[in-house]
Amino acid sequence: MDRMIAIVDRRRFLGGAGASLLATGAANASILAPPGNRLAFSVLREGKEIGTHTLIFARNGDMWTIQVAIDLLIKLGPVPLFRYEHRATEIWNGASFASVEAQTNDDGARTTLRAQRGPDAVIVDSSQQGKYEAPANALPSTHWNRRMLDGPFINTQTGQLMKSAVSPRGAGVVETASGRSVSVRRYEIAGPPVLETWYDERLTWTGLQFKARDGSQVIYKRQD
Repeated sequence: MDRMIAIVDRRRFLGGAGASLLATGAANASILAPPGNRLAFSVLREGKEIGTHTLIFARNGDMWTIQVAIDLLIKLGPVPLFRYEHRATEIWNGASFASVEAQTNDDGARTTLRAQRGPDAVIVDSSQQGKYEAPANALPSTHWNRRMLDGPFINTQTGQLMKSAVSPRGAGVVETASGRSVSVRRYEIAGPPVLETWYDERLTWTGLQFKARDGSQVIYKRQD
C-alpha cells in the first residue's frame, strides 16, 4: 500500500507544509513573526494525533532564519507503519526570500533541496527534480507566509515547481489544539488533494485540512 499517499499525499504538500504569517509588501520591510517567534501545530488524522509541525523564527538585524521541523509517525497498535521527517531552513532578507535548504526522510526515502534567489530567478537544485530556474516570485511551499498563495511555489520535499490554482473561500471559524475558536480567512489550493489553509486576522497561519486518498481527514491545529 502506498501508505503516505493514502494518508497525507506528502509528495505534493507535506514536504512544503510549514508556518504562518505574512511578510509585508515593501522590499525593505520585515516579516511579521508570530508571538514568541514560534509557531507549532498538532497534526491529526481522523481526530488522532500523528505528529507535529513546528517553526522557529530568529532575527539577526534585517535577516530572518526560519527553522521548520515536521515529525509524523503512524502506528498500528505498538507497531510503526510509517515515519516521516522533514527539516527546512529558510533565510529572508527583510521581507525578501533569500534561500531555503531542506532534507526529508520519507519512510526511508531521502531527498534534499536547495533554492537560492538570483538576480532574475530562483535557482533550484533538488535531488528529485535536478537543477532549474524558477520564476523570481516563487516562494517555498511552507505556508507560513500568506504571499505563497499569490504565485508559484516550490515544494520543499520534491523540488517541484507548483502552480496550483488558489481560490478564496471566505471567512470561517476554526479551533486551535486547545479548543479555542479563531476567526480566519480560508483559501483552497487545487490538488490533488484539494487543501484548505487558514490565516487569522494578523495573517498568521492557523491551520489546514484536506482529505487523503483513502478518504481520511487530515487537519493541522495550531498550538496555543
